[in-house]
Amino acid sequence: MKQLATLQKKIINYDTNLAKKIINIIKKVKNKIVKSVHRSSVDLEISAIKKIIRGVCPSNEYDNIFIERLKVFPQALKMSFWKDHFELKSINDYPEIKGKILDFGCGSGHLDILLARNGRVVHGIDLSHIGIIIANYLKEKEREDVRNRLSFAVADVTRDLPKVELFDSAWSAHVFEHIVYPGPILIGMREWLKPCAYLLISVPLGYTYDDPSHVNHFFNEKDLKSYLNGYIKVERINVSEEYNVLRALCKFI
Repeated sequence: MKQLATLQKKIINYDTNLAKKIINIIKKVKNKIVKSVHRSSVDLEISAIKKIIRGVCPSNEYDNIFIERLKVFPQALKMSFWKDHFELKSINDYPEIKGKILDFGCGSGHLDILLARNGRVVHGIDLSHIGIIIANYLKEKEREDVRNRLSFAVADVTRDLPKVELFDSAWSAHVFEHIVYPGPILIGMREWLKPCAYLLISVPLGYTYDDPSHVNHFFNEKDLKSYLNGYIKVERINVSEEYNVLRALCKFI
């Protein structure tokens, strides 16, 4: 790259038109090199995680679901895919989600890591052992201050109790469409949160982002409110037509 820059400076001292043509060629070559390096780093990122997956035997149905989804959507292994994700940005629209946050159904933890980079304190839980192994692997690659704001664990809120102090709020992005009945989950989650804590639930609108593991489809605010009513107070539901998602801000009372 330094040699190309030196050559570019030398060319400028000669014929201007010729110099411009050659400089444009040099820029194209540089761009190709940069893209090649980027692709290589992304490939290494994906291959490292795939190696982890191959080295762990699935221990439950949630591991199998996790693996099958990654086969269809391998982009989800890339941190670059999540860094500008609409769900990451949406949490800033809900100031009620603050303090020490519980992420219910964190998967591979990519979004939680990005939240921690932005100063949030997050504990991600999931039923997939493989998902949590990947999340902890990615966590260890972060700076110390980011790692200190992060934790991940395999946990079932219907059976387990938190091993640390109660959480200030909770978040669950694209999880409840996989859950037939929310009652046991929300009753269990109540034991993980401080009194009157808020929970932000995000689900696909209708058949958007559909896959075979979805057991619920919410076509409007009424569908989602009806699904949650009786287990938690629904403060408000917002529809994002831009991203085709429904978001319910709920409160444990």
